Formats: sequence, structure tokens, C-alpha cells
Amino acid sequence: MTPDRDETLLREALQKGLHPAETDLWPAVAEALPAGQKRYNRRTRALRLAICLGAPLLLAAGALLGRVEFTNLRTNPRPSFAPENNTGYAIQYDQTAYQLPDKLMDSLQAHYNGQPDADGIPPMRTFLSGRNLPPEGPGGRGYDSWADLTEATGLPLAQSALLDSGTPDDSGFSLVPCSYTIPLPDDWQTFSVEERNAYYKDYNESQWRLAGAWPAGFSVEWDEDTPMYLYPRRVDKLSNGCTIETQAYVLLAAEERPAGTSSTGSQVYYDKKAGFTWEVEEYTTPSGLVALLPRCTSNGKTSPYLNANAFFEQNGIFYRLEIIPYDGWGQIEDGGEAARAVLKEVLDSFEPAG
Repeated sequence: MTPDRDETLLREALQKGLHPAETDLWPAVAEALPAGQKRYNRRTRALRLAICLGAPLLLAAGALLGRVEFTNLRTNPRPSFAPENNTGYAIQYDQTAYQLPDKLMDSLQAHYNGQPDADGIPPMRTFLSGRNLPPEGPGGRGYDSWADLTEATGLPLAQSALLDSGTPDDSGFSLVPCSYTIPLPDDWQTFSVEERNAYYKDYNESQWRLAGAWPAGFSVEWDEDTPMYLYPRRVDKLSNGCTIETQAYVLLAAEERPAGTSSTGSQVYYDKKAGFTWEVEEYTTPSGLVALLPRCTSNGKTSPYLNANAFFEQNGIFYRLEIIPYDGWGQIEDGGEAARAVLKEVLDSFEPAG
């Protein structure tokens, strides 16, 4: 079975009733088909992302690309950007590679090597809660606000006064030290009990001073020893009780991917939900931001959390928003429509691209 003509003929036969069964057999068959082209390793993926249909297109950092596209993988299986997937849905987006400040890059590299950075900040790892979480690696960092994170990274992150007015959710982003092993000095055997206790106390205070929940922060995905993606994140509870998770995906510059390089990225969601069908609502905010809001047309009434996401791109950075109503998903009569209305209010609150 190939992912082109043979699979297409089988899918059409099963979906158009050219078989004796009364039900749509494609979902079950799709799950059982062999995987398509093997996934490229991360190095190849990084190189592929840096290429935009032929030759790299270099733009000024922060240039607005503005393209986000939806693909229903059940009706358009195994596209070139997701050759292993024939169910669920995918979002494609334009992205720009960004260069972080030198000091921050040096800090990330030190943490990758398991060492404190020049300011003595120990390597930390992130704990995230929620669905569709990004990969995590060494170098996570927490901040007192989204504005502080924006300033420290130098990135043109999307800003929202509505989200800033909310209360940070402590479960959204947390840090703990990467190592619990306490290194001992060479002359440890000469320390008195009091000196040893003081050493333990000072070391633990140094290691744990940044641990715990933060209002905003980022995790890092590495390609071997090079940071490839930065994932800024915030989770805020609004005055109406709804919780909004904001997850950004920032492609980082590298030797083969200079700052300003334009490329196309993609994310696949619910790829194991073979029986689900999807449509997408395209929503344009007053400032001109175009967001995609996928809606599950087969199970959205009983599982409204499937309809709780919005996706957009601004300044070459991809964003996923997710909403959780004030009472969770216990009230499902409207299929999550009231929650989606709040999600649109949040989208309307984002400032125009700089």
C-alpha cells in the first residue's frame, strides 16, 4: 500500500459507499495502514525548515509573513509536510528565524552543558501542564511577566492587555533544578559539621532560588547541541473565570539558518482520532490578525475541548491559544461555542504587528 494512488483509491471506495458496509470504514483502515515516509531526523528537519521552496528568502527580523493554513488529514492524507499522518488535522505556518541576545545564548549553552551561566544561574528544567505541549530540554527560564520575557529575549512577541489583566495560573509553567546532586569541594573532609550545614544551605538556596511557578517562561528544544526552537508560554485566568493558555513557537537562528530566514513549519493535532472530521473557521480581528479555529464536526458536541484552540502567526512567530471555561468542560450543551466567543475576544485584544 502506497500513500499515493493506491491509498487514495481505497479511501474513496470506503468513503463513497463502494463497499457493502453501511458505515464509513476509512477511519479504522487509516489507523492500520503502514506509516508513510520515515520521519527525518532533527538535523534534516532543521535544514528542511530553513528552505522555502527552492532558495532561502532572507527577510528583516520581525517581518510579517502572515500565512497560516489548515489541512484536514482525513480527507487530505499524508501531505508532503506530514507523510506519516492520514488522520487528525494539521496547521502550516510561515516562520522567521530569530537570533537571541548573545548573553542569553551563552546562558542556554552553559545550561545545555550542565553548568551555571555567567550570572551563576543553575541549569533548570521545565514542568508544563496541559495538552499538546512542546518538547522540553535544558535551558528553561521563568519571568515575572510576559513583558519581562519579551524584553529579555528581544523577540517581537504578541502583546495583549486583556491577558496582562488576568491572573497568572501557577500550573502553567514551573522550573526545578536539573540536578539534585550536590558537588562537594576538594577539602570537604576538613569541614566541620557547622561548615557542612552552611554549605548545604547556601547551595540549596542557590539551586532552588529560581524553582517553582512563574507567570511566564520558555522551554527550549535542541538539535544536538544547538537550540532550535524557543517556546515562550503563559497561562492566564481572566476575570470571567476562563483560563487562556498561550503557547508560542519561535524558530531560532543557526549556522545553516541565518536570522531572518523564512521557512514553513507545521504542527499535527489529534492524529490518532481517526473517526473525527474537521472544518475550520477563519477569523479576522479588527487589527487584521487572521486566526484559524478548527471545529470538530463529528464529536465536538460531546467533547467541546476539541473546539477550544485558535492558531495564528504574527511577525514570523506561530501561536496556539487554548481556552478552558471557568467550570471546565462540564457544561457541553453549546459544544463550546461560548468558550470560542471568549477566545475571539482574546484574539481581538492582541496589538497589531510591529
